[in-house]
Amino acid sequence: MLPTPIRIKFTKTGALQFISHLDLNRTMKTVMIRAKIPIHYSEGFNPHPKMVFALPLSIGAESVCELLDIKIDFEMTSYEIISRLNGALPPEMRVLEAYIPETKFTDIKFAEYDITADAPVDCTPLDAESVFVMKRTKTGEKECDIKPMINRYEPIPGGIRCVLSATSTDYLNPEYIASVLGLTDYSIMRRRVLISDGVTEFR
Repeated sequence: MLPTPIRIKFTKTGALQFISHLDLNRTMKTVMIRAKIPIHYSEGFNPHPKMVFALPLSIGAESVCELLDIKIDFEMTSYEIISRLNGALPPEMRVLEAYIPETKFTDIKFAEYDITADAPVDCTPLDAESVFVMKRTKTGEKECDIKPMINRYEPIPGGIRCVLSATSTDYLNPEYIASVLGLTDYSIMRRRVLISDGVTEFR
């Protein structure tokens, strides 16, 4: 019997916004064992659970739409998977959905964020034809125009909601938006991941 692919949608909020992607990976491996999820392991001398995360989240950002793909060796209902995982997870991390995926993570093109602050947020710097920032790259820092990577934005109470490019080659960290807006004390919440039209939620 072939292993069954399962996609898990979960939250990462509160104090857990400060754990790294590596720590999250370790945590989920431990949780899978504790929750008795029959996760599929790789073969070879050093077998490890087959787990793939979409869009690793920056430390200090929260999310209500984290995605994890696993494979399980025995059939389980969505209810069983959600119930078992939530029984083993802390309150700041809740599994919202578990389902068989029909898409690939490469189909993710955008992510929607809320950036909020205590002080009023002026969005007008994003209205310029070009928006330059010093962007970190593998070879160091270089000045980049991030305007093409901003799909849209709108003011919300206490902040801004923006849809940003989230592909493997053009991923825009929302911290750059906060920097352009001159924010120093702010919160970031990833609300949705989207497909190529920038509107439809990825599943």
